[in-house]
Amino acid sequence: MKVRSVFAALAAAGLLATSFGTAAKADAVADFYKGKTVTIVVAAGPGGAHTKYSQLMAPYFTKYMPGNPDFITQNMGGAGGTKGANYLYNTAPQDGTAIGILLSDTPLASRLRATGVKYDPAKFQFLGGADQPRSAFVVFKSEGVNSLEDAKKKEVVLGSTGKGSQTYIVPTIVNSLLGTKFKVITGYRGMGGIYLAMDRKEVKGFQSAWASVTFLRPQWIENDEITILAAVAQTPIPSHPKVPLLTDLVSDPEDKQIAALLAGNSVLGRGWLAPPGVPADRVAALRTAFVKAFADADAIADAKKRKMTWDPADWKEMQAHAQRIGSTDQKIINRMRAALGVK
Repeated sequence: MKVRSVFAALAAAGLLATSFGTAAKADAVADFYKGKTVTIVVAAGPGGAHTKYSQLMAPYFTKYMPGNPDFITQNMGGAGGTKGANYLYNTAPQDGTAIGILLSDTPLASRLRATGVKYDPAKFQFLGGADQPRSAFVVFKSEGVNSLEDAKKKEVVLGSTGKGSQTYIVPTIVNSLLGTKFKVITGYRGMGGIYLAMDRKEVKGFQSAWASVTFLRPQWIENDEITILAAVAQTPIPSHPKVPLLTDLVSDPEDKQIAALLAGNSVLGRGWLAPPGVPADRVAALRTAFVKAFADADAIADAKKRKMTWDPADWKEMQAHAQRIGSTDQKIINRMRAALGVK
């Protein structure tokens, strides 16, 4: 009995030590963040969905984060998202007071671009996402183009933020894979700039997240002004299940791998991340706070009021896709680089 009592005492002490250790870490995180401000670096210009989701979630991140720091947004568009990614990786504070949200294709762009990339996407520490937006080709119906097959016969002008973003990468690669005639005009400041360009009829469409249309330009849907040619996602768009997936429109095995790689980026679409050097206990606290924020009934209701879609992404899935990008066969990457004219 005495031996058992000793083991019981040791076990209790171990549990007690573990409890104190966990509490100490939590207190250390709370002490660090108390009275501080966390900047959410949005790797895009103002007016787009990434900014709106970050602004929506900021008070909920504050609510659940130990120490209740304020969360503010800072737009840093440029080079199709690469400017923001480079900043987060190399220049931003590595203490947990700076986090970011990248364009969904920014991690993939790290393997496709020839210059300007100064980050390894797999080394970012992903925190989770509020939504997994399905990317799509969206075009004004007045163009008379209702499918990718039609786009093989008629040129359609699409707006783009830059050569590192999906707004350029996807239509350019699809031109190569399927023979479509998309003409991509780069240089617009964020998706907000592309929407304004469409308002002015400078461009006739774009390739990006479909869900953004529902709250940035709901009148286009209400007035039946636009059509979706195809979705670049792993699963159909819930509101438009009959829209074909790019993965189903290509037949060559290597082309299918490319389409699948592009489609997988949806898991990164509305997700946040921390720079590589942020301490593990602060990253863990951020991840836990984000899970709670995404499950908050008021946050979900606020998103619904704004017609913002809600499909939370687990940070593990995001991390896994970033690693998948890094391990993709160079032969497939070279095929994509050739389509983009990258040497």
